[in-house]
Amino acid sequence: MYRLTPKEEISARIQALQERLGRDGVDAAFLVQNADLFYFTGSIQQGVLIVPAGGEPVYFVRRVYERAQAEAALEHIVRIVSPKEIPAYFEKKKVSFGVIGFELDVMPVATFQRFSRLFPEAKSVDLSGAVREVRAVKGASEIDAMRACGRKLAGLLESARGEIRPGITETQLGGILQGRAISAGHTTITRMRAWNQEVGLGCVISGADAAIPSYADFPTAGKGSGPYVPVGQGHRPIRENEPILVDLMWAQDGYLVDMARTYVIGELPEKLLMAYEMTVKVMRNIESATRSGAVAGDLYEIGLEMASRSPFAANFMGAPGYNVKFIGHGVGIETDEFPFIAKGSETVLVPGMIFALEPKFVFPSEGAVGLENTYLVTETGFEKLTLMEEGVIVCGAQEKGAT
Repeated sequence: MYRLTPKEEISARIQALQERLGRDGVDAAFLVQNADLFYFTGSIQQGVLIVPAGGEPVYFVRRVYERAQAEAALEHIVRIVSPKEIPAYFEKKKVSFGVIGFELDVMPVATFQRFSRLFPEAKSVDLSGAVREVRAVKGASEIDAMRACGRKLAGLLESARGEIRPGITETQLGGILQGRAISAGHTTITRMRAWNQEVGLGCVISGADAAIPSYADFPTAGKGSGPYVPVGQGHRPIRENEPILVDLMWAQDGYLVDMARTYVIGELPEKLLMAYEMTVKVMRNIESATRSGAVAGDLYEIGLEMASRSPFAANFMGAPGYNVKFIGHGVGIETDEFPFIAKGSETVLVPGMIFALEPKFVFPSEGAVGLENTYLVTETGFEKLTLMEEGVIVCGAQEKGAT
């Protein structure tokens, strides 16, 4: 039996969205993206959820109605053959919409045009920011799911210690860890909202290949397996005395957390060890300022300022010239939720927000080192959801524990 979203949480989410609709002068939200359907209904069946600024939401389902009925925590679920049936439903109830909000950050133009034509007299506006802001604050069941993901992910990364040895390839190690994760309940799907940003289950990258930049907006990309997948683990054998970065997500019951640790067989070169120690200091400094009321952009500046005072400032959060402008990102149903611990972000942290911090240093032809944890903002500060030792983990033939 899989987990269903509690009805009271769905109701609270709908209410929060309706408050935003009323404040922004939007008569109704039309939601079709899978992640948003899951968040506001508890189901991902093909159709559209229409949330009016006042009154009851209606989930119009084309395929599969029976599953939506069993999964969605809503009173009004209507079977349709085509979205063209939707206007008649509201005409019968004498309901009209002057302004309709869509998820224009993710909705294909053709889909938008098809739905907007249903109500040709209505003005269409972008509602994606409001939807993402509502989703940023997690409810009790979401937090419970993500705590469980954190425990499982920490156990998975701990188990990597026993698998890393000279000669094993990145792909082989990644396959072992991913197979272990799937066997323990990982859903294999990790959703990302940003266009053309594919994350898979994460990456296992090592040595010089870990420092190769790619198209994805990540601080560490990896060489990948070829031009079709030019990011993540490749076929490179892992060697002694070089950094191995294991950066994975655990997704289960609709939610995910993100975590990374740096491993080595033997010893890291002194320069890379110094850089790793700096990632820990950056993490501690940001943690010390993480609390309800903190501004996400200020946390970014705190981390950036410390990294800038190191000898490796040019290598922070990416290879020189390919540095990203964030140190952390929200997680939940998707990998890139609000808040972003990013340059200029004005998001004010509140209890229930969950984000991952990932300070990393990248050195072309040498490798990458880094650390990542997932955090829950609480009334008194934060709770770390990915609990595991944070030193460089020495493993393989010369295993001695963590430095």
